[in-house]
Amino acid sequence: MKVLIVDDEPFITQGLRLLVDWEQEGFEIAASLENGRQALEYLKEHEVDLVLTDIRMPECSGLELVEKVRENGSMEPYFIIMSGYDDFGYAQKAIKMGCMDYLLKPVDGDELVEILRKIRSDRQEKENRQQRIEEIEKAYLGRNTISRLIGTYDSGKGGKIICSELMDKLVSAIELDDNRAINDLVYEFYIEIKEKQLSEETVNFNISYLLYRLISIADQQDPEVDHEEIMSFISDSSFGKSLVWGDSECMISFCSEYAKYISQLRSRSARSVLSDVEKEIREHYAENISLRELSRKYFINNAYLGQLFKKKFGVSFKDYLTDYRINEAARMLLTTDKKVINIAEDVGYKDSDYFVQKFIERIGCTPSKYRSSKGSVQE
Repeated sequence: MKVLIVDDEPFITQGLRLLVDWEQEGFEIAASLENGRQALEYLKEHEVDLVLTDIRMPECSGLELVEKVRENGSMEPYFIIMSGYDDFGYAQKAIKMGCMDYLLKPVDGDELVEILRKIRSDRQEKENRQQRIEEIEKAYLGRNTISRLIGTYDSGKGGKIICSELMDKLVSAIELDDNRAINDLVYEFYIEIKEKQLSEETVNFNISYLLYRLISIADQQDPEVDHEEIMSFISDSSFGKSLVWGDSECMISFCSEYAKYISQLRSRSARSVLSDVEKEIREHYAENISLRELSRKYFINNAYLGQLFKKKFGVSFKDYLTDYRINEAARMLLTTDKKVINIAEDVGYKDSDYFVQKFIERIGCTPSKYRSSKGSVQE
């Protein structure tokens, strides 16, 4: 992954080059520039995967750089913001603008490596997800498969035997969220595969027909739902990950999950999920919860849920969760005599040093100073 470093202090850019083993972490430094204006010119001609930039620079600040690159839309690199201790407000704004993270100067090498690995993992996950979606598209949208499937039945030797009647019954069972019927019909399908010795290609044609019908149902329940959201749901399921020649248990699991997904589309809009997500944070903030896990739980596209959340609350899910945890920690500091390290664990931070850093960012002082400045433990 290619990296662009932007900072008006040469010793900073040189230091960053030597701070970590970029090649070992899967990155290479493409260029080092002095300000955001130079960076914008550079990005017109070169693509990079990560921009590591200072906030305060002449001519074009780091925040202006992020904003202009986002507005341009020709590329979507990750951003890491660097700032001094007096730049908390700017740094928080940067995170709200979608930056991956920010670092306090002087930059800590271990912390930078941790963020780089998080970026690399996120990129790999996105690539894997896109690959699964492309496999699904190929399975039931490629080569005019659908038009060849509908109404087709060929019992001749070597033909594509489409079990349309059986598949239609299965679709109805999914619509009704009838788990018993789903189980029976899936088992019947796999028995037919065995008895007729259907080829892998023929089975895939049948499953393509099923997926086509299920997409139609989703469209009927919610006209605003797009195919990308449906394909994302399918790709995230155990069935989608083993496309498409799987076993009966895998297919039953998928059909049952999809039945619940259809029920969600039928009974509520995606926006109503936000109240449930907010409740999840209040009740489980100390656990390792993530927007991705919640999007799967409530059958909604991860990116779409993130956009809805930020629009309603004004901050990202990550920032909202951090704010809630720190506020709870502040309350505990004043109402209990627990040690700081124990309070950190109680609000979801295993690393007490990282907790202190986040506390300073939000409150403006260390937990110990906050406790002493507010007086003794209150009832």
